[in-house]
Amino acid sequence: MIADIKKYTFLVHHSDYSAFLNSLRDIGVVHITEKRKLDDTSVIGDELKSLKKYKDAIRRLKILVPDAVPEGDPVESDSVLSEFESLLAEMEEAGNQLERLKTEAEKSRPWGIFNVKDINRIKDSGWNISLFTCSEKRFNPEWKDKYSIEIINRINGRLYFALVHKEEDRIDIDAEQVLIPERAINTVEKEQELIRQKIDNARSTITGNASLWIKSLNKGTDDLINRIEYYSTAEQADRYADNNLYVLEGWVPVSDESKLQDLLQKSDCFAFTSEPGPDEKVPVILKNSRFASLFEVITRLFSLPYYKELDLTPFFAPFFMLFFGFCFGDAGYGLLFLVAGFFIKKKVKKEYRQIVTLAQYFGAAAIIMGLVSGTFFGINLIDSGYTLTEDSIVKMRDAGLPENTIAGLDQLKGQSFKSRQEFSDEIVDIIGKENFLRNKATILRNAKSDLPFISSIRHLMLDSQSMFYLALIVGAFQIIFGMILKIFNIARQEGFKHSLSTIGWVLLILTLIIFKGGGSLGIVNEQKVHFLFLALVSISGILIFLFNNPDKKIYVRLGLGLWDCYGMVTGLFGDILSYIRLFALGVSSSILGFVFNDIALRFLSVDYIGWLLCLILLVVCHTINIALATLSSFVHPMRLTFVEFYKSAGFTGGGIEYKPFKIKQ
Repeated sequence: MIADIKKYTFLVHHSDYSAFLNSLRDIGVVHITEKRKLDDTSVIGDELKSLKKYKDAIRRLKILVPDAVPEGDPVESDSVLSEFESLLAEMEEAGNQLERLKTEAEKSRPWGIFNVKDINRIKDSGWNISLFTCSEKRFNPEWKDKYSIEIINRINGRLYFALVHKEEDRIDIDAEQVLIPERAINTVEKEQELIRQKIDNARSTITGNASLWIKSLNKGTDDLINRIEYYSTAEQADRYADNNLYVLEGWVPVSDESKLQDLLQKSDCFAFTSEPGPDEKVPVILKNSRFASLFEVITRLFSLPYYKELDLTPFFAPFFMLFFGFCFGDAGYGLLFLVAGFFIKKKVKKEYRQIVTLAQYFGAAAIIMGLVSGTFFGINLIDSGYTLTEDSIVKMRDAGLPENTIAGLDQLKGQSFKSRQEFSDEIVDIIGKENFLRNKATILRNAKSDLPFISSIRHLMLDSQSMFYLALIVGAFQIIFGMILKIFNIARQEGFKHSLSTIGWVLLILTLIIFKGGGSLGIVNEQKVHFLFLALVSISGILIFLFNNPDKKIYVRLGLGLWDCYGMVTGLFGDILSYIRLFALGVSSSILGFVFNDIALRFLSVDYIGWLLCLILLVVCHTINIALATLSSFVHPMRLTFVEFYKSAGFTGGGIEYKPFKIKQ
């Protein structure tokens, strides 16, 4: 539901405005109406730029020290930011130097350790040293006889050699000549080590202070946000009487109104309440039960409701749970969600525990729907073997099955069937289809399973065809339920008379379901209720065609009624068919589990390590299936909620979140 809220208009003298804003911020219950947006070019431009720096520093600090926990007494945040940015710049520059030295080291390394002064002295004496490199295959031994050559290094099949010669000598060697490095490798590596030490020292300083710095930067961020919000709020007032009178508007929850009243009694501010205008954005506060509040995070993914309409969160919450379980389709996977949630709750922050609890609810729904569809970690519980024993015959006789039926079933005693379909087909051939359908639950319940612990509940599990019909029934129910909510939604926003057309549609749909559907099932005698049926259909028609828009003329309403009929008939069937995705996703998840189990079990035939390969494959494949099923089981119920259900319920949306003006801590 949506909490009640009141609009307040405050009239404040300019000399009292600053003190009044501080008082409003202290009580922290007033949502200020935003009339002007401030950006980097406004009075808060510098603060916004600083806030960006703070947030970037916190982000980078958490990347460098991911396990740091904010603690300690915060110190001056500007100095922390300055020191941290200085260390980052130092590390960045050192990193660039290392990259440059890396290239130099690659050029110097093949030539080993040498003294540049010695090379210069050789040059001064009239001799030159030239450096060459080539592959070992291309090196010609005759070169050593012709020139003074010294092989310096051999690396990866390549030779590096030096040639000493007079400056005027002509060198005829088919090899790549390279320049003499400016520094020997030992000198380069020494400088690299010094730079790495510099980086390590900077990183060590950051690591050692990370916890305190994060705490200080968070405090600085909060202070900046408080200043920004204060200046932003101050600019929302309209100014009158030569800027002497400030008029500020805000919204206060009725539950917190007493706090504001106490403040107003102590101040010189004049305030009055008023009703919100038709186009006014009213802040929305969702106020739901402990269960429904878990689903508010899903509500916010689409849009908050408009203030005057119904909050649909508590109404779609049970359906969303059911849909998740329907799509997930495996009781074993649901059990993992449920159990894992208890351990994860102890590890995550308090603000994330509600999400973990929501995941546990989804797990519980998956357990229920997994048992209904007969799937547990990819094991098909429905097709787990059917055998009629002497004990089965005795229990069915005690349950009141006719003796002729018992006699027919006695023929199958001792025979085993792998699947429910095979077992059912054989029984139908013996006792007849009508007789089987009449006693189906008793027969299935007393047939022994290869998994004895599920024999007593297996008859409650639904096969694929039944799950298909269940998806359609659930979809139709949610859509009709949404239309009923639409009646209250329209009546609440526009008045009861505007909801009469929707009442007509709901009445017509329910009439057709009860009388025609009940008649086809033999529950309702259509002849006896024929006149009642016609009366209800007539009333529905009047409401649909004559009350679809009470403010328009009669002939316009008739035209709109015809258009509504076209839209309703085509839209209703399309919406109901959308719920087939629940069945399809549940079946696909189950089938993937079956296939993964079958593939993994084949590895058991491998000697010695077959069991290990089977176990690894089961873990990997079921993990993939759980990941895929989780994604689809969340996305598709969300689509059914936000499209089919919201449309049926006449959801408007567009509400803004209630954000009181208060100090951030």
